[in-house]
Amino acid sequence: MVKNLLVLFLFFSCPAIYGDGCGLFRDLSLVEEIDRELCDRLPFFYNNAFVGGYFNMPSARLPCSGDLAFGAVAVPPYYVFGVNFAPVSRIELSGNYRIFRGVEESNFGREGFGDDADRIGNVKFGILMPEDDLSHFPLLAFGLDDFIGTKRFSSRYVVATKTFLDWNLECSLGWGWGRIKGPFGGASWTPFRQTCFPFVKDLSFIVEYDANDYKKHQGEHFKGRSVSSRVNGGLAYKLGDVLQLSVSSVRGEKVGGGASIRFPLGSTEGLFAKIDDPLPYCSPIDLEPMGIERPEVEFAADLACSFADQGLDLYDAYLLYEECEGKTLYLQVVNNRYRRETEVRSRLEDLLSSLTPCNIDRVHVVMEADGVISHSYSFRTCDLYRYRECCIGPWEMESLSPMREACCLPSEYEAALLFQRSRQIWTFTFRPRLVNFFGATSGKYKYSIGVLAALDGFLPGGLLYSARGSYSIYSSMHGLQSRDRLNPSRILHVRSDMVRYFQGGRVRLEEGFLQRSFNLGRGWFFRASGGYFEPAYAGGASEFLLYPVESNWALGVEGAVLWKRRYQGLGFFSRVPKFNSDGDEVFKKYTGVQYFINLYYDFKPLDLLFEIKAGQFLAKDKGARFMVTRTFSSGARFSLWLTTTNGKDRVNGRRYFDKGFAFTVPFDIFLRKSSRTFLSYAMSAWLRDVGAIGATGIPLYPTLYEERYD
Repeated sequence: MVKNLLVLFLFFSCPAIYGDGCGLFRDLSLVEEIDRELCDRLPFFYNNAFVGGYFNMPSARLPCSGDLAFGAVAVPPYYVFGVNFAPVSRIELSGNYRIFRGVEESNFGREGFGDDADRIGNVKFGILMPEDDLSHFPLLAFGLDDFIGTKRFSSRYVVATKTFLDWNLECSLGWGWGRIKGPFGGASWTPFRQTCFPFVKDLSFIVEYDANDYKKHQGEHFKGRSVSSRVNGGLAYKLGDVLQLSVSSVRGEKVGGGASIRFPLGSTEGLFAKIDDPLPYCSPIDLEPMGIERPEVEFAADLACSFADQGLDLYDAYLLYEECEGKTLYLQVVNNRYRRETEVRSRLEDLLSSLTPCNIDRVHVVMEADGVISHSYSFRTCDLYRYRECCIGPWEMESLSPMREACCLPSEYEAALLFQRSRQIWTFTFRPRLVNFFGATSGKYKYSIGVLAALDGFLPGGLLYSARGSYSIYSSMHGLQSRDRLNPSRILHVRSDMVRYFQGGRVRLEEGFLQRSFNLGRGWFFRASGGYFEPAYAGGASEFLLYPVESNWALGVEGAVLWKRRYQGLGFFSRVPKFNSDGDEVFKKYTGVQYFINLYYDFKPLDLLFEIKAGQFLAKDKGARFMVTRTFSSGARFSLWLTTTNGKDRVNGRRYFDKGFAFTVPFDIFLRKSSRTFLSYAMSAWLRDVGAIGATGIPLYPTLYEERYD
């Protein structure tokens, strides 16, 4: 009877189950179709100015946030070298180095500079974007071409772009002021986009109406003023998501072409999977109490080995009995491998949940970086066991054991020392190095190729030292002078002679200093440093910083006394040059004194870090430096800065304020394992003395920020 009832139940329930299954698969298919439509895009191309668009005209489309592109274009009568980067989804930045073919630079073209050239900066702002979910409206953008510098090719424009995916068509209309004068437009047709042949699906036929005022614009090349047709047509081809090739007519008279490479720097997970990273710890599980069967020394040694296998270094382990918390294990750990705090925390939880003895009530983990204690975690053993048994997850563990201010390690008189490891006395690294300068009178690009050797480590008492020496293999900088003949600096020459430091002997000590950092408690930190900080300066410095855990704000104060190094050897200059109002070079007694109040704000919703540094700079000018840094999911960082001071420096007849950009790229993008090493590159618009800052060792805020960054 029971068997028959079961058969009847299954018989009548199967259609219902089958129907629910069909509904589920139908819903999943619908979700997949919606996702495909949301991600469906026509090919995106960069124009000849490396702005999103067609050939010479822009469109309202912007690259994805974090995308980097660079390349070269031959568009008669110019050669254009450019780079494009999107720091956020609604802002596109690009820079060009435009060479006037056949036009010798009027001031020093015969001295080796050659053809005239101009540096150009462009920006485009997205007003209506695809993420606004207004699919029936066109995209809308506002842009500025050549908005800094000489502004020989400056333009302002508004442009609207509409895509018709069913027709594989994109159309744009806009209006410009300046070099782009009046109405302009463009269209791109990608007929093979839906084909199954991947090598032709991103081939586009492009036509545009070129509104550049070639005939009347003052800064135009004399060979580029004639216009036979304002309609440019050609082909653009994108191979995968890496290479772009284009060829087009130019003004109805010439043919131009270019190539560029693009890379999703902000969103990449690396060129290789991190297969050399250790798997999260899961076995063996040993919860035996410390005692006769599991001696304390043996437990500590096993724990240190397990930490090392996970890429973490255990330096100190103490056992303490506290009246309120019971038996407590104190661990001091250094993370030399992982960039994200969540990754470090996860590996700590996996390790401790599998290896903490059952007669331990609590585990305190103190994190250290560059000789300064950053923060700590406090785990209850019962919570660790529940985490291992999957009764609670990572979110619950983060709530139960949040990051907090670092607790002080007990002394050997208060607790039993289970394990202690000395800090590394020395670490040797060796790498190639390229130093470059732009715009010398004897050539557009000057460089020095060499190698850099570094020796870092800790001396007794937690004293950090760093020494770096360089060897120049080849340099094209010999004979260069530090004076700008067209725009000589009228303030103390504290940074504009930097090129002279790379003209000296082949072997040079660039850095050699000592530093000691302290965690004073309650979010207060202090450091003191002294020695040779960089190729140009040596001296002594100190810094205080207030940076509580889980705070978006930080406030600091720092000061340094610096001496300017000679171009060769280890000696110092007692005087530095300065040009007076008559253009004569005079020498002034000089000891560099810089001091700043620093304010930091981490705006986490957009991963933006704002910094203000106000005080006195190296040339004794007073003012403030403003910097904003965008951090991407890949770990890459992009920074822009602007410095305003009372130093009255002028370039090309205008008041000059120091400004520039910087890239910081995680080295593990190119590795099969995680790494905390970064590659950095920074460049100012001009190498001037206004707003100059001397290095003073390892700053506190970047060290703590990187250690706590999630």
